[in-house]
Amino acid sequence: MKSLSKLFRIGNGPSASHTIGPATAARSFLKQVKDDKPDLIKATLYRSIALTGKGHHSDFIISSIFSPIPCEVIFDFYSEAPHPIYFSFEAFRDGVPFKKCHYTSLGGGEVTSEDDLEVNEKDIYPVLNFQHVKQIMEEKGLKSLKEFALLYEDPSIDDYLNEAVLKMFSAVENGLSKSGKIPANDNPRLQWTRSGGRIVKEASCLPEESRKDMYLMGYAMAVAESNASGEEIVTGPTCGSCGVLPSILYYMHKNKGYSFESCKDALYTAGIFGNIVKQNATIVGAVGGCQAEIGTASAMAAAALCAMDGLKLYEQEFAAECALEHFLGLSCDPVDGYVMIPCIERNGFGALRAHAAYLYAKYVGKIKKNQVNFDDVVAAMKLTGDALAEAYKETSEGGLAEILRQKRSE
Repeated sequence: MKSLSKLFRIGNGPSASHTIGPATAARSFLKQVKDDKPDLIKATLYRSIALTGKGHHSDFIISSIFSPIPCEVIFDFYSEAPHPIYFSFEAFRDGVPFKKCHYTSLGGGEVTSEDDLEVNEKDIYPVLNFQHVKQIMEEKGLKSLKEFALLYEDPSIDDYLNEAVLKMFSAVENGLSKSGKIPANDNPRLQWTRSGGRIVKEASCLPEESRKDMYLMGYAMAVAESNASGEEIVTGPTCGSCGVLPSILYYMHKNKGYSFESCKDALYTAGIFGNIVKQNATIVGAVGGCQAEIGTASAMAAAALCAMDGLKLYEQEFAAECALEHFLGLSCDPVDGYVMIPCIERNGFGALRAHAAYLYAKYVGKIKKNQVNFDDVVAAMKLTGDALAEAYKETSEGGLAEILRQKRSE
């Protein structure tokens, strides 16, 4: 598994796999070819990144990084590719190609390449699954996932996670302060006016039993709306699911009085669970559907809540498993390839599911022993994701994306 700093990336939306990842690859490729003074770069995008690249601004971010070198972006909808998010860059001088690299976007902003080894990130955790994590913790007498993480992470990780929480809270507050339509609204199928701030304002006037849910919903949607607007967020574990964990942490800090330090430490717990999913299944919608994004984010947030409340490792795993299990089969169907409909609302419901899973683990965990562990549900998620038709894996060719397309064409 990679460092937690590679799971919680600070960057601009709207997509970690389709925007942040290609941006990283473009910077690396440019570094390799700039001294040879190319006069043209061709970027070819395949499968999911071809079908949803415009909606995710993949073409814009790639071209802007190569600028002032002209960049021709080719959307190849038909050629076979070894991965749903696959693309290449080819450099030309005087009409002659002299360098070409292929890249795969693995989700959460990570890219890999056999042609450009500089982009490949190293594993630092020698673990296979969560059962292996628990085994190491028992052998070494470790009491928390933070202690486990610090066995392998660079000492600077604590400062990095501190910065990540600051950025998460900033994304919540930025989203709450904004109003008006978000930038995609020149598209008739994408009419969305920011509502996070209005939801939170309304929540303050609601009866106590409704207030918590609306705060969580408003905080999560505020971040997701900022992400859809291309503003700075923290992947958790992706841009498309970036509102869930910040919503939980912000609520616990601002509304429940938990310390900033406890929020930061909760990222160790959330990060280990997220990394287990990434290693053994996927966190990217183009591979596993939205269960991989919102489902994983909800599991991470549920475990983080348990850690903040001082619950045991068993209860943290119970909560993470429950949150992810009940998102199994969720398709990824962004309308017109843009992380807006249904993605923004899904962040809100992901936060609610995380809190419900935390309560379930805390109270029901005392009544019954869970028969399904976290590794089981991760394996089930992979099995389910592999079985999903491609139309339901971030292609905008199925689900709500197809229904709204049909309605507008009538």
